[in-house]
Amino acid sequence: MELTVAGPDSERARKRAIHGWCMYDWANSAFATSIGTAILPVYFVALFRDAFGSEALFLGFSLTGSSVWSLGVAVSTAIVAFSSPVLGVIADRAAIKKTLLKTYTVVGAAFTALGFFSAYTGAPWAWIFGCYAVANIGFAGGIVFYNSFLPYLGEARELDRISSRGYAYGYVGGGLLLTMHLALILAFTDSGSLDLVTRLAVASVGVWWLGWALWTFRTLPEPKIAALAGGIDLRSAAPAAFAQLGRTFREVSRFRMLAFYLAVYLFFNDGVQTVLAVAGAFGPDTLGISLVSNMATILIVQFVAAGGAVLFGRLADAIGAKGALMIALAGWCFVIAIAVGFAPLEPASHADYDYRLEIADSGSYAVAAKPDLSDDRREDREWEDAHGSLFERETLTRSQAQDLLEAVRTSEVSRFGISVQGGPLDGEAAVGPSHPSVLGGPIGWWPRALRQRIWEPLGLAVDFQWMVLGILVGLVLGGSQALARSLFAYMTPESRSAEFFGFFGFVGRASAVFGPTLYLLFTGIYDTRVAILVILIIIIVGTALLRWVNVSEGRATAIEEDRLTQAAGNA
Repeated sequence: MELTVAGPDSERARKRAIHGWCMYDWANSAFATSIGTAILPVYFVALFRDAFGSEALFLGFSLTGSSVWSLGVAVSTAIVAFSSPVLGVIADRAAIKKTLLKTYTVVGAAFTALGFFSAYTGAPWAWIFGCYAVANIGFAGGIVFYNSFLPYLGEARELDRISSRGYAYGYVGGGLLLTMHLALILAFTDSGSLDLVTRLAVASVGVWWLGWALWTFRTLPEPKIAALAGGIDLRSAAPAAFAQLGRTFREVSRFRMLAFYLAVYLFFNDGVQTVLAVAGAFGPDTLGISLVSNMATILIVQFVAAGGAVLFGRLADAIGAKGALMIALAGWCFVIAIAVGFAPLEPASHADYDYRLEIADSGSYAVAAKPDLSDDRREDREWEDAHGSLFERETLTRSQAQDLLEAVRTSEVSRFGISVQGGPLDGEAAVGPSHPSVLGGPIGWWPRALRQRIWEPLGLAVDFQWMVLGILVGLVLGGSQALARSLFAYMTPESRSAEFFGFFGFVGRASAVFGPTLYLLFTGIYDTRVAILVILIIIIVGTALLRWVNVSEGRATAIEEDRLTQAAGNA
């Protein structure tokens, strides 16, 4: 007997269940976009700096806002990564998949909403940190059991489209709420209500998540659990679950193709997730991307990825999930290679420089523009300390203007450019060695070549290059994520879906450690472009290894496991 979704045996009921399942992606994706990427990390860093300045010392160790935030991400995802396989075993032997999904959702949404009250506590940064850490456990844990429903929702040939449809719902839902959030935050940026608006945006994610998830809870049935010989007694659930995991590891040769696919998935997913994680830092730090352009690109990715997920779902129908996934990963390789070659255009006019000095009627030079040093970079603090007397002035004499020009030319850390318009210094200009348009490093030849042959002839400033990246990433992101999940579901026994998706989640969470660590290492040794190139190599390796995944063999093993499980239950 096949394991099917519980409930009325009708096509209408099945479609209703699929739609309800997809709506959960619509519901929880707001957490990934607004809380995990666009709003809360920036807000937390601001609160941390209000409390401690740019860094705090703890037992002689220097902590920054971003490093503390990363700690919250790492700890919360580790808890889910190590607990989900155990809970998965239990959920395969007791009808509690939906209960676990509800529990994680309620906890995650509640603690997200509680973030609103940070302003009324003695340590707002600590309140936000704690709320996020618990909420992220709810988010990550919910995804594990949400994914475990997939094998039950349709025939094997339908899983690619169902998975792609779920991701498409998520991209659109998360993108819509993020659009509203960013519009409100930009509208109140220069007002005294910005903190209140930001906290309301954070709380609204919890309301959105739980509110739309109620649709899922009403329409998605609990999968039937076969009468397993050796079923699980909830009073001794944990020991039995660990015992089952031990048997699974000992039986890995039986599921060798599924295990091999998990290893392959670790490679290519690690690369993809690392690129997504570091893009927010790579853009501003290496390329000088503006905040508005970064926000616009996030929205572009969300909405294009929805179409990309649907497109690759149809491609999988035509050529198979494995072939479509390889095309998506090849697309990722192309996108990353182009991104490594992004390059700011060299300043071509007076308006392109950070410092702009213009002759005044008095014969002195007015400081028409100067750089924003509010991001508290160490190099900028050194620059301001060394040239503070010049920086604070609104007008400069010719001698002082020459001093500032020379300071930019000779500085070892300056990332600024300076231009003079009018008077005896008319046309004088200089850029510092760390200016985004200065392309050095081991692979500096690549962005210089693309700038000379593509970006400059087309007149594409780096902000527009970044938005092009958003379109390209959106096209391949939806397909790669959806097909990676559906291919795993295709080779997973329905009778052990929660257990195996627990491992799938564990591997996915491991990507949050391995890839970023490599990026950090190679950035320290070389630079950010080399680090991105290393991540590209990881994806290439994963794509090449995917060729050796025998999907038919994996599917046959899954079917045989379900047959044996059913026979044991009937014995």
